[in-house]
Amino acid sequence: MAKMQGKELMWISKHPEKINRYAGKWVAILHDEVIASGDSVKSVMERVKKKTKEMPLVTKIPRKDEEMYVL
Repeated sequence: MAKMQGKELMWISKHPEKINRYAGKWVAILHDEVIASGDSVKSVMERVKKKTKEMPLVTKIPRKDEEMYVL
C-alpha cells in the first residue's frame, strides 16, 4: 500500500496540469488516474466503492493557501 501511495504522490507532483482543476476538492487516485472527486472524503469514498475494490490514494488537493493532506 505505501509503495502505491508513493507512486501516486509522485504522479501528482509530476502532473499538476491534471490536478489543478481539483483545487479545494478531495480526490481518489489509482493507477495514475483520478477515479473520484468531491467536496468530502465520504462522497469520494462512496464513489470509489462503486468503481473498485482497490484502495486508492485519497487526498485533498490544496488551494494555493492550503497544505496537502493524505489519508
